[in-house]
Amino acid sequence: MRTRLSKLSVLTVLAAFLVAVAPHLWAMPPTLWAFVAAAIAWRAGAEVANWRPPGRLIRVGATFLGLGLVILQYGTLWGRRAATALLCVMLASKLLEMYRLRDGRMVAALAFFLVATQFLFSQRLELVLWLLASCWLATAALLRIQRDEDAPRHVRPGHRAAGVPGMLRAGAGLLAFALPFALVLFALFPRLGSPLWGLPEEALDGRTGLSDEMSVGEIASLFNDDSPAFRVTFDGTPPSRDQLYWRGPVLWDFDGRTWRRGFHANRPIDREPAIDDGALRYTVQIEPTERRWLFALDYPARWPDDVRVTSSFELLSDEPLTTLTPYSVVSEPDFTDTPVLTPLLRRLATELPDGSNPRTREHALTLRREHPDDAALIDAVLRWFNEGPFFYSLETAPLGRHGADEFLFDLRTGYCEYYASAFTVLMRHAGIPARIVTGYQGGFWQASDEYLLVRNSDAHAWVEVWLDGRGWVRVDPTAAVSPSRIRDGARSAVPGAGRWLDADWIFGLRNQYDRLQHLWNQWVLGFDAERQQSMLRRLGLQALGVTGQAALMIAAVLLLGPLAWWLLGLMRRDPRSDDPAERAWRRVENRMRRRGVRRAPSETVREWLPRAAAAIRNGAELERLAANYVRLRYGRPASEPALRRFIERCRRWRPLID
Repeated sequence: MRTRLSKLSVLTVLAAFLVAVAPHLWAMPPTLWAFVAAAIAWRAGAEVANWRPPGRLIRVGATFLGLGLVILQYGTLWGRRAATALLCVMLASKLLEMYRLRDGRMVAALAFFLVATQFLFSQRLELVLWLLASCWLATAALLRIQRDEDAPRHVRPGHRAAGVPGMLRAGAGLLAFALPFALVLFALFPRLGSPLWGLPEEALDGRTGLSDEMSVGEIASLFNDDSPAFRVTFDGTPPSRDQLYWRGPVLWDFDGRTWRRGFHANRPIDREPAIDDGALRYTVQIEPTERRWLFALDYPARWPDDVRVTSSFELLSDEPLTTLTPYSVVSEPDFTDTPVLTPLLRRLATELPDGSNPRTREHALTLRREHPDDAALIDAVLRWFNEGPFFYSLETAPLGRHGADEFLFDLRTGYCEYYASAFTVLMRHAGIPARIVTGYQGGFWQASDEYLLVRNSDAHAWVEVWLDGRGWVRVDPTAAVSPSRIRDGARSAVPGAGRWLDADWIFGLRNQYDRLQHLWNQWVLGFDAERQQSMLRRLGLQALGVTGQAALMIAAVLLLGPLAWWLLGLMRRDPRSDDPAERAWRRVENRMRRRGVRRAPSETVREWLPRAAAAIRNGAELERLAANYVRLRYGRPASEPALRRFIERCRRWRPLID
């Protein structure tokens, strides 16, 4: 029995490892993916060029180098990304000594585990295709290694072993065999209401998106991120587009450059809105953000039990969102928020750094003299934005210490947060309480499936001002500068922005693809313990406990076993089995195999025959049968009587063992 990997086995294992590690390389720092890529390239080159294995010192040094690079890049070995990177690096180091069957089998088997770790970061639909391809290659690699182990010692080195296509077909057959069992386990395996394990918040990866602070220019950076943020299904007719303001963090404190929530931001809600006939009922399915923010329309009146609402009507989850999370909300758009403003809140909503933005302050005082009424002053500023030389664009410049002055009187070109920040500073200088709200505006309505797709590129910032008798009132200065941003979305307001992906046909394809992703989220990722029990109730099996559910699962597996076995046989069927002479000869080989004499796939009948004949007493008869088979199979077409005689001799022949 051979103990070293063949060249074909090595290359197959490397291909399986490369496909399995590819998504992780995309998220790794350059030094780590370069380490992994170099290890793969070296091992492939060593196999092709017949280089000698590296010494122990080199292998140990490479292992500690990889470990050091992981610690240097992540500062820890704890956390999903750091631990996964460590697994990739250690497997890459293992390639340097992958010359024996055991080593190749270990790398191929751990490729399955490496595939599973990618789903700690994302469960998007396209990853399922990658999962199938990775498992297919890893299975083929294991089969190829097993073929090496089964190869007899006497096979000459130059003989061509069974190729990769055969291993791929066999791997596909095994995956097809496993598929019915996987479906049964998915549907019937008892599901827990929460994951088996949790991760501390500090161990999570940071994600792009909205945070609890905003510096001018940050939201503009999200414009190029067209990944979905969340999807919404409404009970009834959805609101008009100009009402789709998805409320997130509310920012009060300003240090001259950055807006923050403030120390009082987590105070509980003062009063819940009453629900009337105009209330909006909807369900949001939010993508993992690894933050606690949830988004809702103004003003949330009902929310899940594991969600709390702050006095600024922010929705906060009890735990960071590390998986696709659905939640249902009822919003009351006609609610009046904070009809009376306390002196503390008024001070917080009008506070500004001393000496900042003197030109804005002078302009605010001038406007105040001209417009004693707060609402009239706000309208005057919005007219100034609408009629003046202000432009909505991603092509902005960084702002300095007096950012509002520079933007309002010099730059006059910016994205939504430029206008929201400058407008809020102007309002506060005029003595009007104001705060910034960040979130999302608009979305793409999927009419065929009736849900709203909100992307990260729909991130937006607007302003709320407090008016006597009306409470906090939403004012969007961006709408005064670029009405198309609110009417048609950010993509139409900033057409192209230098991105080829903004082509209409590509944008349409991506929206159509999201329909498939939405179905995947609903029926696969959303298949939790509650939906599983609902399925069992519809089947009339609601009385089953955990034991009964397990028994049902086992019974279904046993019933599906024969079907899966037939499917596997269909996938592995040899087209030569239609030849009567071939089928008859297979009976002879099967009887020899039961006597311990197996013909390896790499052996021809003539190569196998001396070993087989020497192992039995009637070897001469076997040799005559083999010669007859070769003549019938590869020679001139035989007559029907000759073929029948050969089949009858094979049927009656039995090996005689001493």
